[in-house]
Amino acid sequence: MQSVFQAALRSWSIPPVATFALILTALVYLRGWIDLRRAGSTELPPWRAVTFLVGLLSLWVALASPLDTFSGFVLTAHMLQHMLLMMVAPPLILLGAPLIPIVRGLPRFAAREFAGPFLNWPLANRIGTALTNPICALALMGAVMFAWHTPKLYELALGSSSWHEVEHACFFLTSIIFWWPVVQPWPSRAQWPRWAMVPYLFVGDLQNTILSAILVFSDQVLYPSYVLTPRLFGLSAQADQAAAGAIMWVLGGFAYVFPAVVIAVHCLSKRPGVVPTRNRERAPVDKSPSFRSKFPWLADFLRPRIQGRTAEMVWFVVVFVVTGLCFSFLIATSSDDDDQALRLWKQSGPFSVAILAPPGDLQAGPTSFGILVQDRNTQEVLLDSTVDLSARPAVAVGAPPPSVRATHEDSENKLLQAAELDLPAAGDWTVNIALSRNAESADLSLPLRVVKRESGLGDLWPYFLFPGFGMVLFGAYVRRHHEPTGSPMEQHVSS
Repeated sequence: MQSVFQAALRSWSIPPVATFALILTALVYLRGWIDLRRAGSTELPPWRAVTFLVGLLSLWVALASPLDTFSGFVLTAHMLQHMLLMMVAPPLILLGAPLIPIVRGLPRFAAREFAGPFLNWPLANRIGTALTNPICALALMGAVMFAWHTPKLYELALGSSSWHEVEHACFFLTSIIFWWPVVQPWPSRAQWPRWAMVPYLFVGDLQNTILSAILVFSDQVLYPSYVLTPRLFGLSAQADQAAAGAIMWVLGGFAYVFPAVVIAVHCLSKRPGVVPTRNRERAPVDKSPSFRSKFPWLADFLRPRIQGRTAEMVWFVVVFVVTGLCFSFLIATSSDDDDQALRLWKQSGPFSVAILAPPGDLQAGPTSFGILVQDRNTQEVLLDSTVDLSARPAVAVGAPPPSVRATHEDSENKLLQAAELDLPAAGDWTVNIALSRNAESADLSLPLRVVKRESGLGDLWPYFLFPGFGMVLFGAYVRRHHEPTGSPMEQHVSS
């Protein structure tokens, strides 16, 4: 039998939308990075591409690994997830100098007509300059970090997968803003002298220390959800909170202090009056025979009949439609085990059983249930127990749904067993859970209210999202061509 630790390590909850978005971002960046390297750019050595990809990978790990799966059960896992979102992924992504490579990697029409003009839009420049001002960035980071760790907002994020995603987006975006003055990615310009980043980082570390000290030294559990949920790894809710605060204190302190020391050493090692010079060696140019020179007849056959800006526009529309349909399909069809609430936690026989299901009144139709079985005395997770679910309505609606057996394979959290039970009609239902392990057995029942499934657009709303965004882009394109163009950034992007 596999151990609880092995099962926990297998509990990956891969988010399809975020995974697709991160893969697409990596491909666009690499396309632009390769293009710039071929053009002879010396500002993007290979290590920048590596750090950018590692940053995207760390962001994906934060969203897909067991840290996300167990964030609702273990505060320590949730805190490690926040560390990746705030102190690992953002600086690594910024070290990759992503701005120009991503714009350069877009279809040429999109770079020239949308990305370039947006980056040169005076209002966008003013907002970007204001947000990346160190004082604003520091205040924004502290406000978001403390606000989301207040019990009310933290409980909101724990109780809703949508709000949980909003919390993660706030942490990641404000951390990008915070680390921007520290990394100062090319081609941006610093607003403060380099040495000022040392006290800037120490103030950020002070904010982190205050919040982590509150978690470590608090004499009560700040987040009631961790008291009301089963304990999985032998830690009490109070000890789990203290461990999470200690992790935040130590790892967060290192994340702030280490770059501060590096910057301080770099500033002190500069000799006055000496201006450092960059190695202006150009990237190697590929002189191998081109595809056209090798196969002129095939190149002529494949040459597009629509050329110039019309071809660029057609290519952009095709890419936009395909990408939009992919995103819409993934959003409409993705399901999330985070959208389950604890519906029953009861001791029966030798077992302690927790049953999870979607919160609120259930809609008629297939419904997912998660069952956690633990030893009543030791709270050890019993992975080899057998769980059968069946349902009966208060008023007969024909043949009752058949019994289904829960399995670990159907659950993202491999410590839980999951099953999908069909509740075909609205009304009052009772779900029966039959447990057995070796010679021991127990039975539980869970009353539920089932309502009529809502009709309407339902899961079709994502398919209306991208056409709306496309109309916005079309309006921007029409308006722009009534105004003069040719800003320096556009020329740099399309060159």
